Amino acid sequence: MSLRYKIIFLFILAIVLPALLLSIILTSISKKALKNSIFYQQEETLNRLSDRLTSQINHNQQLLFVHKNIGRMPKAEQLLTAKEIFAQSEDFTEIALLDKNAREQWKLTRSGPVKNLAKRTTKPEFLEAYKGFEYISPVYISGQRSPYLILSIPLSPASSVLTAKLDLEKMWQWIKEIKVGQTGQAFVVDLKGNLIAHRDPERVWMHSDFSNLPIVKDFISYKQINSENWPEYKDEKGETVVSLYRPLAKFGWAVIIQIPAREVYLPVKRMYQSILFWTFVWTSIFLVVGYRFVKRIIDPLELLKSEAGKISQGKLDIKLDIKTGDEIQELAGSFEKMALSLKELEELRQDLISMIIHDLKSPLSGIMGGLDYLGSGLLGELTPEQKRIVEISNKSGQNLLIMIQNLLDIAKMEEGKLELRKEKFDIAKILLERFNQFEPLVKSENKTISADIGKDIPVIEIDGALIERVLNNLISNALHHTLKEGKIVLGLKNLDKFVEISVTDNGSGIPEEYKDKIFEKFVQIERKRVHLRTGAGLGLTFCKMAVEAHNGKIRVESEPGKGSSFILSLPSPT
Repeated sequence: MSLRYKIIFLFILAIVLPALLLSIILTSISKKALKNSIFYQQEETLNRLSDRLTSQINHNQQLLFVHKNIGRMPKAEQLLTAKEIFAQSEDFTEIALLDKNAREQWKLTRSGPVKNLAKRTTKPEFLEAYKGFEYISPVYISGQRSPYLILSIPLSPASSVLTAKLDLEKMWQWIKEIKVGQTGQAFVVDLKGNLIAHRDPERVWMHSDFSNLPIVKDFISYKQINSENWPEYKDEKGETVVSLYRPLAKFGWAVIIQIPAREVYLPVKRMYQSILFWTFVWTSIFLVVGYRFVKRIIDPLELLKSEAGKISQGKLDIKLDIKTGDEIQELAGSFEKMALSLKELEELRQDLISMIIHDLKSPLSGIMGGLDYLGSGLLGELTPEQKRIVEISNKSGQNLLIMIQNLLDIAKMEEGKLELRKEKFDIAKILLERFNQFEPLVKSENKTISADIGKDIPVIEIDGALIERVLNNLISNALHHTLKEGKIVLGLKNLDKFVEISVTDNGSGIPEEYKDKIFEKFVQIERKRVHLRTGAGLGLTFCKMAVEAHNGKIRVESEPGKGSSFILSLPSPT
């Protein structure tokens, strides 16, 4: 049977999906109905609590209005009236009468008159009432950690103000005792999201800020919530909850109740689990049968994946024993042929490298030796033109020798056979030596080179010869790609655990999409096509691998037309 028909058969097994879809639909419908029911229950609880809080404050405020003629009475009668107010409401803890200059004429607490009277010129309870407005203050916490607010009303025609401190312990008690489901809770916040009542008074004493809670944000932005758009929220602990609020506009508060979503939807969850259980029972048989077919597909693919991993590690001797009689078996056969071709190519590559090293290096050394001998003048004085040709040939030979050495080292590093000869070096000294070596050549091309060596550069442990070659490659690269009067800057600085070396030029630059490609091997054709830095395609590859062999990193920062900066980081002693 072909893979195509196996997949078709697997889709036939997907007959179980309608059963799962049906269970989801039933659950969704039940969840919506239950959610609406809970919404209205919680809304009723919220309304009762809100009305109770509003009623408490309104009742006490009305008591003050009943006695608004207190300003016309003699002081003795005023004090008797204040005591009557205390008797009519146990919520008041302090009553005071202020004259038009905001000076307290008298102040009475439940324990008796207060002798030290104050002036409340800047207090809002005086300023608002003096303008003829009723005033209800924000909630304060007393030194005894008791919540209170201040009520004040204007007295006419005496232009005085009656203020009273209202204890809110009852409000806290109501919040603490109200039952919201099994584990839900109620609390009160103001328009800034500050907590003013909670079943845990400690939260209020700590001036907890609930402004980041989604339900509080909805209150502050006056977002309307109903049973159709009743969202789920995250509470201050990150738990998913369903929540409602009712604004108390007169006070600038909102009463909020919330209940964990897991509790709300527990009945739905149980029903859903039951539906899933019976769905599982009826679909298990189909799944068992389907598993056998899927296994015949998955097992060969897993084997192919495993062997592909081996190929990525350079292990090309693979043998697949896959006999499924379908396209997977054909794929396995093609895979084995591909691995065999890769093995042959790898052997060819190794032979090519060996040929380059052994068959080219020796005769090249002979050629360069002959050129040196010819240039020495021992065979006769050369004409200026002859000297120039010998120098060009010698330089080309040197470049070719470097390419061969780079290819050899890259092959060794790829195979993990290059042994680093690490010693402690003064990297600043090495960089200055490179500067001194290249300075005459740079000046001869009417270009400039400078060095910026930072302070406190540590001695690092490196393969000196290898890093010198890296720097030579980078400086030569910069020199080659800067125009007349170009500038090259060598930089070195200490970055705690690393030293950072940079070679910066103001040459042609590199497009963003090719910054990584320039470190790949043998990409000179593509480089020429997009006018990138050209060459044998090995110099920058060698630099990258040599730096990474030191557990370092190399990167390039460049902008077309503004130059490039090759930056390498090498570990330094901690």
